[in-house]
Amino acid sequence: MSHKMDIGRIEHRAFGQLATLKAGDQPLRRFTAQEAEILARALTAVAEGKSAEDRIFMSPIASDYEFEAVAGAGGATVSAPGAADVFLDSAAMLDLAAGLRGAFGRG
Repeated sequence: MSHKMDIGRIEHRAFGQLATLKAGDQPLRRFTAQEAEILARALTAVAEGKSAEDRIFMSPIASDYEFEAVAGAGGATVSAPGAADVFLDSAAMLDLAAGLRGAFGRG
């Protein structure tokens, strides 16, 4: 079962516009435009089978929490300490990638 990922945008006093990501009951993560694009590319490559990576990891500069997902059959599991894991099937991974790009007006 896939879970909804909520993507938003906030203004940071030092970093400017940031994308926000809320996954289930996991802590809010914040990404610069560059970080969001890099994560979107990684999610897309894994979801489309163009990358053999089995782990997607990012420690965003403006966030208190890392992004970590372990890829497996049919998708990836996003985890955070002290919170329930969130499974994303391949379609949800592509939706998340599009949402991260869309937070900054990129298609």
